[in-house]
Amino acid sequence: MARSSSILQKDSFVSEDSNTGLHKRSIYEPNGIVCSQKRALCIATVVFALLFAISLIIAFAGPQNDCPCAGQRPANMEIEDDEESNEPLATNGEVFPWNNVRLPTFVHPTRYNITIHPNLTTLEVKGQVTIEFYVDKETNFIVFHSNNLTINEKMVQDRKGHRLKIAKLLEYPTHQQLYLQLEESKFRKRGNYTVHLRFVSKLASELEGFYLSSYVTADGEKRYLATTHFEPTYARSAFPCFDEPQFKAKFKVSIFRDRFHIALCNMPVVNTEDAGFYMGTGLLRDDFQQSVEMSTYLVAFVVCDFKRISEMTKRNISVSVYTTESMLPQARYAVDIATRTMDYFESFFGVHYPLPKQDLIAIPDFGAGAMENWGLITYRETAILYDPEETSTAAHEWIAVIVAHELAHQWFGNLVTMKWWNDLWLNEGAASFFEYKGVNHISPEWSMMDQFILDKTQPALDLDALTSSHPININVNDPKEIEAIFDMISYSKGASILNMLEGFLCEDVLKSGLNDYLNSHAYGNADTKDLWAVFTKHVNRTFDVKAIMDTWTEQMGFPLITIIRDGNTITASQKRFLVLSNENDTETSNQKSPFNYKWYVPLSYYTNKEPHKLHNIWMNLTDVTFEITSDVEYIKCNINQSGFYRVTYPEDMWMSIITTLHNNHTQFSPADRANLIDDAFTLCEAGELNATIPLELSLYLLNERDYVPWATALRYLHSWKERLAESRAYKRYIEFLKRLLGPVTKYVGWTDEGSHLDKLVLQRKYFLDFHFLRYLNRNVTPRLLRIGVLQSAVSVKLDSVVEPAKTLFNDWMSNSKRVGPNIRDVVYVAGIKFGGEDEWNYCWSVYQKTQVPSEKTLMLQALGATSDPWLLQRYLLRSLDREKVRPQDVETVIGSVATNPEGQFLAWRHLKAYWHDIQALFGNGTLTMGGLITVVTSDFFTEHDYREVSEFFKKVDVGSGKRALEQSLEMIRFNIHWVKNNVDVLDDWLIGYLDVHSC
Repeated sequence: MARSSSILQKDSFVSEDSNTGLHKRSIYEPNGIVCSQKRALCIATVVFALLFAISLIIAFAGPQNDCPCAGQRPANMEIEDDEESNEPLATNGEVFPWNNVRLPTFVHPTRYNITIHPNLTTLEVKGQVTIEFYVDKETNFIVFHSNNLTINEKMVQDRKGHRLKIAKLLEYPTHQQLYLQLEESKFRKRGNYTVHLRFVSKLASELEGFYLSSYVTADGEKRYLATTHFEPTYARSAFPCFDEPQFKAKFKVSIFRDRFHIALCNMPVVNTEDAGFYMGTGLLRDDFQQSVEMSTYLVAFVVCDFKRISEMTKRNISVSVYTTESMLPQARYAVDIATRTMDYFESFFGVHYPLPKQDLIAIPDFGAGAMENWGLITYRETAILYDPEETSTAAHEWIAVIVAHELAHQWFGNLVTMKWWNDLWLNEGAASFFEYKGVNHISPEWSMMDQFILDKTQPALDLDALTSSHPININVNDPKEIEAIFDMISYSKGASILNMLEGFLCEDVLKSGLNDYLNSHAYGNADTKDLWAVFTKHVNRTFDVKAIMDTWTEQMGFPLITIIRDGNTITASQKRFLVLSNENDTETSNQKSPFNYKWYVPLSYYTNKEPHKLHNIWMNLTDVTFEITSDVEYIKCNINQSGFYRVTYPEDMWMSIITTLHNNHTQFSPADRANLIDDAFTLCEAGELNATIPLELSLYLLNERDYVPWATALRYLHSWKERLAESRAYKRYIEFLKRLLGPVTKYVGWTDEGSHLDKLVLQRKYFLDFHFLRYLNRNVTPRLLRIGVLQSAVSVKLDSVVEPAKTLFNDWMSNSKRVGPNIRDVVYVAGIKFGGEDEWNYCWSVYQKTQVPSEKTLMLQALGATSDPWLLQRYLLRSLDREKVRPQDVETVIGSVATNPEGQFLAWRHLKAYWHDIQALFGNGTLTMGGLITVVTSDFFTEHDYREVSEFFKKVDVGSGKRALEQSLEMIRFNIHWVKNNVDVLDDWLIGYLDVHSC
């Protein structure tokens, strides 16, 4: 079979000096027109006369004031407008024949040959792509994707190299599609063809597609790089393609670059050649090895001047980390953890990593936390660079987790890809689960699976208790809809149900099933039912895994398990848990469920009499009963919060649990203590428990020294503080918090010492879990025990913590006395919160100068803590200046101001005033906008707040932030409801507590 060659020789592609190709002239050369002087004069005279006549017509034929129909459209006249017409219109005004956001399924690309030259001086991109494809049926057209690309040349050939005449090439920007129709011949069924396209574009300023990034060297020189981010639908912005995940193909890429740059791609370089001169600069062309079959969103290329460090896996796969030369020492940890994690995943999954190399690169401007491009993973600098002298323990751990997340994707998402984005959770849920298993294997002393419930299960339960949640499997088509499901449901709920699945299958069955799944669908696509099928096979069909797990993926929400005791008989019943169930019965009744909001629940429990004897029982969409002995005082269900559900008990059983916690809290594991706190506070918020239950339970924290329970408790204690801010109970509540925090702050002290878990607790608001860089959720911030409780103490102005923090800050500012990395957070915040302009300006200067990415993030968070409104306003305005704050950090700036009680309404006012400016920083993918909506409005709690937020967002386009807006509005309603129903009960309890425990 004859295979067509590329349109032009590769060197002439840039130099514009070729005698080959579609025409003898260069595709960039304008058509020549020869015209005599006399003829030109005549033409000019005619044109002038026509313009004069047209001006007269416009002057006298326009609408007149005395005409009753002037300026109006006749009633029977139809508008030729795409927005008002049912027919989509191409850019040339013709009807666009394909009226579907999805591409036809009868065309299948098999191979791309891409040649591209990003000019980092002019920012122009020149490219050509050859796409080989076959068709399943006879047709005279194909449809594929292109966005903001100017197509200069086009050609179609059959498998013998014969050209097929093109009738038209139409563009429909709304769907980012091109429609190519043949003039006479047709694409034959089962025929193989090639389409050649040449295009030009510009490097984008937004952090998507093929875009421009920059950094400043230690010497103050600004340097540029070109990089990509294609997930989910941005490959089409870099080159014409079939930009849907099921259209897998092989890719062969060539990149032109300057001699002082390097080019990176998914595969290794196999050849580098001189490519002549362009604009006076000598160029090189790098040809990369052809890739394995993969989806377009996983293609990546970077042109930069970075350096690398490398290690080898046990199977001699090269693992390299690329970054700027000055930051190269900070890459050592990432290359080490990546190499070890690769070895673990190969062993656990039983499938070899299929590429010859694995590169990881730190990109200075990067919208997400990281992106799993096959063989070339891109990261934010804060997500991969670690300085042991400067970076906190929380950042250390977070880097390990994000590196592991992206490496897990090399199997889940890259090797086996979801068929369509409705099954996004197969990628993200799996990676979010295995990131913790991977790090837990590498560093078992970190107890990562206990931390899993804090970072994944608990926040997912919070979000899924809203009526504005969605099922894990959800129908999406439009790019904005696709963007919107990169959320906590796809990531954290997906991970949590896999954790629950492992609990009732056991790890060995999980491993064997996943090995089968990966081998069966390697280099192809799968959907959710394919995953459940392999597990049913590996449990020898003793139960139907699909029937069980469909109840968790095909309907939103989760069950509340209610325990009722009648003598020695326990009845466990289930109902859907909603935080606003009473107010939203009408609304939620319209949201149908295929299972009527019932679940197959793997209920685990133990009793106080036999705490080490674990029991498991299935709730098969119904209630279940079981027997206990008469001497049992309580049962504890959902052991270590391994199940994705909540549990409530009779009041006397709650009181027995609370008594046990007060007398000897170690009767429960740290994870179970965290689970009890989590359920008690949430059940109170939903009106299922009296507020006195979680408050009485929380008093045991006076003796708690483990990070996991404290992390859970502080999340609720602080959100309650914000809601009480304008109530009569506020001062008493602050006094209660001071007393609760006093013993533990004295215990942790200020010396930066102890084991990992002694240090770890609550700092993750500064190093947010991947993609919640995209969706900031300030309820999921806790990460360091020392930092968490000290920071909390600062927020309530506990003198025994505030004064030492201020002293440490002043010593640092005045004498450059170094502050340990694990207490910097609290010291910086205290110094700025209780300081003035001098302290603020000093920290701003440190932010500008530091070369440690994690330190920059800490500074940005701390700068929003000032109590001076004018400093906060100045800070917000600076976030709009790309030279002062990178676009990726705007969310951090606004979030830090919004979470400051002094800045909450300033942040809201700023978001309203500069909505379009902020939106322009992030391009069409408005994931970050959704995160901003959440963080700015999450503590609003009045009817006025609700009306203002609702009215404002009726006037602006929130894009893929629509669901985040719905959830934010629901949370404001929830806050209003909570204040109305809990303030009096809380205040009465606080009065009694403080009277009894008065000094």
